[in-house]
Amino acid sequence: MPHFSANGVSIYYEITGQGFPLVWSHEFAGCYDSWDPQVKFFSRRYQVITYAARGYPPSDVPTDPEAYSQDHAVEDLYQLLRHVGIGEAYLGGLSMGGSAVLNFGIAHPSMCRALIVASAGAGTTDRQAFLANAQAVSDRLLAEGMESVA
Repeated sequence: MPHFSANGVSIYYEITGQGFPLVWSHEFAGCYDSWDPQVKFFSRRYQVITYAARGYPPSDVPTDPEAYSQDHAVEDLYQLLRHVGIGEAYLGGLSMGGSAVLNFGIAHPSMCRALIVASAGAGTTDRQAFLANAQAVSDRLLAEGMESVA
């Protein structure tokens, strides 16, 4: 299973196909395999890269809440591209992954041929409010199931 390290966190990734790189970043309630239909289609023409974001096995699951931020998400994407030797790619993301891709595009525009983003926000500068909301959603998810947050 291929992994790379980003700030001491082991991140799992997969590469399928050949051609210009296309990286997919997954949503909060999914994982790298959420992109399987897109991988099957696009790998006929592109080198498709998917990865499990930190906190999503088989990547490491840090216990420190400070290990989860947009800065870390951007750095994880950067380290992934560097690890596999890619200087420029198409980057796509959904929801949480879309936010990571947007922020990556802001931080590293020369590495982005294009961004494909759906259902994403640019993030928040109020970390405490974000963490409180994330905890409330997590609590509701655990108590009431996926339908409660869909």
